[in-house]
Amino acid sequence: MTRHDEILETAERLIRREGFNAVSYRDIAAKVGIKSASLHYHFPAKEDLGVAVVSRYHEKFHAALMAEAKDLPGPKDKLAAFIDLHRRALHDDELLCLCAVLGAEAGGLPPSVVTAVKAFFTANIDWLSDVYSAMNVNGPARRAKASAAALEGALMTAMVNQDKDVFEATADWIMTPGA
Repeated sequence: MTRHDEILETAERLIRREGFNAVSYRDIAAKVGIKSASLHYHFPAKEDLGVAVVSRYHEKFHAALMAEAKDLPGPKDKLAAFIDLHRRALHDDELLCLCAVLGAEAGGLPPSVVTAVKAFFTANIDWLSDVYSAMNVNGPARRAKASAAALEGALMTAMVNQDKDVFEATADWIMTPGA
């Protein structure tokens, strides 16, 4: 792993745990084992780091989704794969979705970071809309928006309440689009 990737990985984990505004260059540098000035070499401003972290997260999430959904037989299986990516973050890593954390902080983020977060959510909603269309769900775009929002909210609620059943109940609702 390159130093650049190590910085992005560390920044992502810290932001997912503490939030963008709570994490400093000093925090990231200490975890990586470099001086803060070295971090500025890679990312001159925190805004640059934020955009890079979100872009990398978006690419990784999309690549994982495409890899998991690629050989699945039907749209319902693809929908389950989307949910499973979120489930693993909750169960395995005990982390929120990066973009959910940043979405909650949107009012205090640089505009370019907000734009990157919007791109992540838009891509997920578009993908879900295509899945719901293939499932012949009425109003697939609206259902996709509601499902994406519900899933992100379920992650937050499950983490805060230390109750993973909140997530599972939401996942069940998403998997039954007629409900």
